[in-house]
Amino acid sequence: MKLRPWNPAEAFDDMLRRLEPMVHWSGPMLTGHRSWLPATDISENAESYQLKVELPEIQKDDIELAIEDGYLVLSGERKYEHTDDKQHLSERFHGQFTRRFQLPDNVDETAINARFDNGMLYLLLPKTEQKKQRCQRIDIH
Repeated sequence: MKLRPWNPAEAFDDMLRRLEPMVHWSGPMLTGHRSWLPATDISENAESYQLKVELPEIQKDDIELAIEDGYLVLSGERKYEHTDDKQHLSERFHGQFTRRFQLPDNVDETAINARFDNGMLYLLLPKTEQKKQRCQRIDIH
């Protein structure tokens, strides 16, 4: 039996080779076709929560906003603009996105206000006086 010394660099290369099919290094990361999430700021004052979401180069009609099972769900798509120009660098991502924000217990879901202006989505989530019950006691008979 022939013994071979352990080479950490070779072991690392082997690990990267095994991971490559799962990560797709050559595709999405270099071409901008991977999923992306718009940058979001969340703040709060005594009356409400505010979300400010960056959605540059996205049309209002390409944005969907819904409440599902206690989550505010924001989804949409930044469409790919194909040109015949030779592209030297592309760092902006395009394609579909979905962001889910768990709503606090004291948000009035019926009074949420959304405004889209100049590539920014502004959401105002008013607070209510009473918190929603997340759990309910069940009597045993």
